[in-house]
Amino acid sequence: MSRSLALLITSGVIASACHSTPPRRPGEEYLASVKFEGNKKIKSSDLLTGLALHRAEQAGRPADPYQVTSDASRLKGQYQREGFLEIDVQPRIERKDLATTIIYKVDEGTRSMVKVRIEGLPTDPALPYAAVRAAMPLRDGAPFVYQVYDDAKLGVLGVVQDAGYARAKLDATVEGDLPTHTAVIMLRFTPGPKCTFGKIVVEGVQGEMRDAIINRLHFQPGQVYSNRAITKTQRDIYGLNRFSSVQIQPDPGDTAQVDIHVAVSESAAHQVTLGGGFGIDPLSYEVRGRAGYQIVGWPFPLDTVTLDFRPAYAYLRDGTGYEPRVRALAKLERQDLFFTHAKGSVEAGYTYLAYEAFTEYGPEGQLGYEIPLGTQRVMLRLGYQVQQYSFSHPSVLVDDALQKQIGIDHSEFLGAFKQALVVDLRDHPVEPRWGLYGELQVAEGGTFAGGSYNYQQIIPEVRAYAPLGPVILAAKVRYGQLTGDVPPTERFYAGGASSNRGFAERMLSPSVTGPVNGSTITVPYGGAGMIDTSFEARIPIASIKKMPLNGVVFVDGGQVTDTASQLRPQQLDWAAGVGLRVLTIVGPVRADFGYRLNHTGPMDPEPLSKYAFHLSLGEAF
Repeated sequence: MSRSLALLITSGVIASACHSTPPRRPGEEYLASVKFEGNKKIKSSDLLTGLALHRAEQAGRPADPYQVTSDASRLKGQYQREGFLEIDVQPRIERKDLATTIIYKVDEGTRSMVKVRIEGLPTDPALPYAAVRAAMPLRDGAPFVYQVYDDAKLGVLGVVQDAGYARAKLDATVEGDLPTHTAVIMLRFTPGPKCTFGKIVVEGVQGEMRDAIINRLHFQPGQVYSNRAITKTQRDIYGLNRFSSVQIQPDPGDTAQVDIHVAVSESAAHQVTLGGGFGIDPLSYEVRGRAGYQIVGWPFPLDTVTLDFRPAYAYLRDGTGYEPRVRALAKLERQDLFFTHAKGSVEAGYTYLAYEAFTEYGPEGQLGYEIPLGTQRVMLRLGYQVQQYSFSHPSVLVDDALQKQIGIDHSEFLGAFKQALVVDLRDHPVEPRWGLYGELQVAEGGTFAGGSYNYQQIIPEVRAYAPLGPVILAAKVRYGQLTGDVPPTERFYAGGASSNRGFAERMLSPSVTGPVNGSTITVPYGGAGMIDTSFEARIPIASIKKMPLNGVVFVDGGQVTDTASQLRPQQLDWAAGVGLRVLTIVGPVRADFGYRLNHTGPMDPEPLSKYAFHLSLGEAF
């Protein structure tokens, strides 16, 4: 963080040092400065931005009388857009030798308050006056702001069109009543006839894809016309991930029946991804690669096949040597399986991964099915998982007794049924400002599922988001419980960039500590009980090349124990910290520093460590 600030400061110093006024010829007049008098509600620096005279001053040119007058008009317009309809701006020119100073005397007057009048609405129970008025966010008696008024006009018209008046027109004006210091917003409607949807034409696809589009229409011939239904339809068609463009055009005629033309363009069917990188974790230094291939619409139009191969080569930080790491996955996914918006999938893969306590390797497979329950915000997910993992390379700190305790002294054959219920009421899935998110995951494994582990797993999670002015408050609580036989690959770990940020990845877990090759290391092996919670405030700071820069203050708490009965919510491990996020087109790039507040002794998780630094992509939750 300090390095980034230093770079920014250095760049500013260099830019200032390199900027100089262009040379002037002897005897040539120049504009020395532009000043303001009497302005109270708008800062001088804000008034100066955008003035033609300001650019002339920076270029060392003389003041142009035309620019003096036109800039006075610009200043009036800037004040009027903020509701100062009585504004008066008078320029004054002062000269000293060859230098000219332009002074604008500002008489702001009284800021006008809003009064909204609506005319022309039809008498229709489906179109109450209150609904139209609510679409204009400027309340009566509030200060007038032109930008808010201008941005709201389309939404105001949309309320009328959504009630069926597809041909409605809006004449919106602002009239100043100077004696009463009022900005009267006049909304005059010409509603036209109340319309219904007519003929619907779909072009660009045939067969199953055309049927999928028709099944996603939120309107049918004869239904009352609604722009909102068109918007929902366009969003759902894009959600098929098959089209580069989706155009839904209402007939521009003047009858009470509105025909709809749906035109789509299919996106590329084949996609190849290649990538690589370098990573550092508590276990190793790792060189990573990635190769992926996806074909959309094969073997059938609603199918997608994805191949993902992620090889890596790691140098173990305990000095025991090098080892490969591999994860390979093949996935077949089908849209609209049995029901519209339902999705089915079949996966098969092979994994060879090293963790702190052991290396696991073997094949795995999954069946999945998800379906919305009445709305896309409530999803039910059902699945079946089967895997056969073997274990090797146990850490020298994991003795025979511990290997037997955590189940890595023999191969794992796991079969389990999984269910999840997801309720997503957030306003945005990546950068939410408000809303709730809840998820309940349940799994049952045993001989009835073809496995050798009889166990039950439950993981409920709740997240909440709320704005406090420009600051976003966010909170998360997650609980995990495993009962019965505990499979090694299903054990819980906490700590890291998306958990308790006072710990390194996976290090807030039951573990064993001891000497290895002359160094003292900690080896986590996971547990069967977990509590993971976070609270943070996301604070806007500035922008870097139009990318928002946000700061974060957070408090994280958590605990992972050998059994769920050992969890003690009053004894969580707590950490506090700060972070930065740059909101890029691929998501937030974030850096977090967490400092542990308690439990830093030799018998605690990740003993004697007091802080951790994390660099990652995406919000913590």
